[in-house]
Amino acid sequence: MAQEYLSTQTDRRMSLSRQWSDLVAEIRTLDGFEHFRRPLTAAELREAARDGPVVAVNVARSRCDAIVVRPDAIASVPLEGLTAVDIHTVALRYVEAIEHHQIRLATLGEAGVEAAATPNVMTFRAYQRAAKDVLRAEAVMQDVLSTTLAWLWDTIVEPVFMACGLSGPPPSGTAWPRLWWCPTGILTLLPLHAAGRHTQPGHSAMDRAVMSYAPTLRSLLEVRSSATESPGGRMLLVAMPHTPGQTDLPQVRREQRLLAALFGTDGLTTLEGPAASREDVLGALRGHDRVHFSCHATSHPTRPAAGGVLLADGLLSVAELAADHHPRAFAFLSACKTGLGGIVLPDEAMALSAALHFTGFRHVIATLWSVEDDAAAEVTEGVYRSLFTGGTFTVEDAALALHRAVLELRARSPERPSSWMAYTHTGP
Repeated sequence: MAQEYLSTQTDRRMSLSRQWSDLVAEIRTLDGFEHFRRPLTAAELREAARDGPVVAVNVARSRCDAIVVRPDAIASVPLEGLTAVDIHTVALRYVEAIEHHQIRLATLGEAGVEAAATPNVMTFRAYQRAAKDVLRAEAVMQDVLSTTLAWLWDTIVEPVFMACGLSGPPPSGTAWPRLWWCPTGILTLLPLHAAGRHTQPGHSAMDRAVMSYAPTLRSLLEVRSSATESPGGRMLLVAMPHTPGQTDLPQVRREQRLLAALFGTDGLTTLEGPAASREDVLGALRGHDRVHFSCHATSHPTRPAAGGVLLADGLLSVAELAADHHPRAFAFLSACKTGLGGIVLPDEAMALSAALHFTGFRHVIATLWSVEDDAAAEVTEGVYRSLFTGGTFTVEDAALALHRAVLELRARSPERPSSWMAYTHTGP
């Protein structure tokens, strides 16, 4: 009886395997799917690095390596000071410090609302305690962030940069070198782009190159081969200064004024408040190749695809955004946690920034967590003013524009990485 059961199961598995192979073969006969589930060739991998090295960091129990892809070669850089245990320890401490600070900020906001609504000694003292908790949590977070960035520099980024010939800042007057990170596993949670010892000039990643993220080398190839932006295209602004169940976002008005001044009424479509529903935003995205989200966002620690942007009638999820694929030019996510994937399943393709990249947006600017209002508005203004040249908005230098804006912010407070390190660029 047991032998008959095993034989039946074996036959069933073989049948399913044949069906799978036949289905894949059928899919490959369709236009545009000739390479479905086929690995990229070495030549294709090198093509992805035509504008600068693409670095995939692999983490395993046995060893850790950075695979550096260049137009002329693919090489492995052993990361001898890196272990899988260390990465998990550092990532957990990093995420916990940020989350603890965010929780304390939320508690302070609630205490402030309560004190304003019911002013008395008890509510005032509760607000004071919450304010002190925020200060303590911020001090811990700044220390953890600085320690994390130094550790990333020593163990991963500096060895990679040295192997790529990026031994120091570029000479004055020369173009910035470009480099793309393609992290895997738990490393997708860590800010490789911000690695460094930022109180020591020249000893950080952003002092030596303009960096972007690529969820996969294939996605980078595909978005590079897609059409560039349409000249004169309209900007879509999704503005949520007030969101049900969330704190108000005062910087939204500042960003609205900036975009209105730059694009004018003929170049800007605004969906604000109740008009920014899930259905209307999805519909508007189909008719615009540029979008600016100024709203709350959320990430889900165990189901990254369940995160998304919070609109008038609820959550527009990563899964919903990723389901609609059209070639588009530019997305700016002025919202919290748009670049952060999951903790249990830290898949970079699940983060909102990467999801928009996969839907066809060539360039996506996002933040890893909630950022200070003034800093967010300053970076936003710096990016947009840099991308307006001769009265025309062009996005191909989006990574460089973000880099410059963040450098200006860091110059004023290198010891406070939380104010400038959260910004990321995904795309070519």
